[in-house]
Amino acid sequence: METISDTISRSLLTFLLNSLWQIPIAAAVASLACRFMRTGPASHRHVVWVAALVAAILLPLASVRMLEPTASPRFAVSLPSPDPAPAKSGLAHVLGPELRLPTQPPLALSAAPASATVSFAKTWAAILLGAYALFVLVRLARLVRAAMRTVRIRRAARDAAIPELLGRVSSRCLQAFGLTGVKLLFSAQVSGPVTAGRAIILPESQIIEAPEDMLTAAIGHEMAHIARRDFASNLLYELLQLPVGFHPAAWLIRGGIERTREMACDELVAHRLIDAAVYARSIVRIAAEMTALPHPGYTLGVFDGDILEERIRSLVERPAPNLKRARLLLAAGLSALALCAVVASSLALTADAQGSADNFMRQAGAAYHRSDYKDAAVQFEKAVRRDPANLKAKLFLADSLLCELQEYGPAADTRAIVAGARRQYLDVLARDAGNKHATQGMMALYTHTMQLAPAHEWALKEIQADPTDETAYYTAGFVDWVIAYPAYAGARQAAGMKPQDPGIIPDEGLRQSVRAQHMARIEEGLSMLQTALQIDPGYSEAMAYMSLLYRIEAGIADSEEQSAGLNAMARNWTMTARNPRRPNVDDAAREPSPPSPPPPPPGNYYLGPR
Repeated sequence: METISDTISRSLLTFLLNSLWQIPIAAAVASLACRFMRTGPASHRHVVWVAALVAAILLPLASVRMLEPTASPRFAVSLPSPDPAPAKSGLAHVLGPELRLPTQPPLALSAAPASATVSFAKTWAAILLGAYALFVLVRLARLVRAAMRTVRIRRAARDAAIPELLGRVSSRCLQAFGLTGVKLLFSAQVSGPVTAGRAIILPESQIIEAPEDMLTAAIGHEMAHIARRDFASNLLYELLQLPVGFHPAAWLIRGGIERTREMACDELVAHRLIDAAVYARSIVRIAAEMTALPHPGYTLGVFDGDILEERIRSLVERPAPNLKRARLLLAAGLSALALCAVVASSLALTADAQGSADNFMRQAGAAYHRSDYKDAAVQFEKAVRRDPANLKAKLFLADSLLCELQEYGPAADTRAIVAGARRQYLDVLARDAGNKHATQGMMALYTHTMQLAPAHEWALKEIQADPTDETAYYTAGFVDWVIAYPAYAGARQAAGMKPQDPGIIPDEGLRQSVRAQHMARIEEGLSMLQTALQIDPGYSEAMAYMSLLYRIEAGIADSEEQSAGLNAMARNWTMTARNPRRPNVDDAAREPSPPSPPPPPPGNYYLGPR
């Protein structure tokens, strides 16, 4: 069975494989959309880049196919219009539970869409997954360390008396953005104003001594971050990027998010607080006076994104925005991303790194020999996925499914199993039209599902392909009996006869009706079984059905004398059939093969009335 670790490994490989080509698509579409939106609000472009980051995560995740360890092969099954229901009689009881009458019409098989599979050698897959796990752990450790540093800076920051000018600027900013509960703190560990949650941390010198326009620019920018909830969003983006941070296209997306975030804050400040040109000059002066310390932790600062020149140019050269056009472009950009996501998801690949086809074949053979047909089918299916041209794996998969079919009760829904076995046999025959194993498998499949017309047709095909195959003759004779018996049993019942009553059916009209409908089939069945016995004189199942067919012929004979002779022949075949047919083959040397055709009905039915 496929273990949980195997499933997780396969899922991770599939995630990584699809991320290699799906993330660049998301980044390219977002970049193109933002290029068309470059004259619109930066907040709109920010939304597009955030959507690209979400797509960069969801697309590879959606590509992961979590396979159930014991699932049958995935096949889409459609049913044709129902045929008239078969006549119901005592036949189902006679044949026993392993030979139930079909309750549904024959299945029409169509292959379910499947993603392409890319195979990895197990060693290389382990190396790749190990490297990926190490990368994620390192990135997570860096994120935790930065978060802890932010917490330390926030805890170490102190309250202090706020100068009059700073207080006035702060109150104006709070009013402009509709904020409350924002703290102003001071710290020697920061080189410029930064935001940590709902606190703005200022350096202990420099900025508080600045003129009003510089204070308004610095404090206003941090207030804009708080108004936009950028601190929590930034942490969320870092977590989202964690699984795909190895990809350069993910860096491009993250950079787009940071640039547009800062530019969106600039636009808010210029719109609500200060003239754009004054604001631009102020942040240039702040940049010139600040020391070049690294950005502490995961706080947000006025110079995040490293795009000061682009921000200044945007502020100075910004045209009057056309909001209607900007909204249309935003909707178009998000729609383009959604469309590409749908297309990319439909083209997803599947990774497989769980060993070679030969390994699966060995595991499947062991399961088959211990009669664990469900596990055998799972392992053979893996071998087929690994090597779709392996006809032997396809045949053995179909055989295992057919054996598994026999383990279900009459009420079980076995359509998917039947469809799966049939597809594998037909796939083999499409590549090798004369494949005896596949032809026998199709014959056995239709026989065991009691689809009598196709079972008889495949038996004749096998006889034509191999006139020495006694099993095909036996199957044809068996089908002839199954088709003829309900009419015979119904005629006996209509004549008021009990199952144990000997002799012919007393009603001449009923006898004539059965003869007209089925005599040719009875004779064909006897001929087929006789040929099977010529090939294999010890074929006890064929002897049993010879007895059964003679019993029918005896019941519809023209006279009691003729009926007695036919009953004597039936009893003779019954006694002969009691001898064992052949010694059993050692299971250790047994290869998978289609199940044998049905045995004679259980009980003493085939002994017939005496």
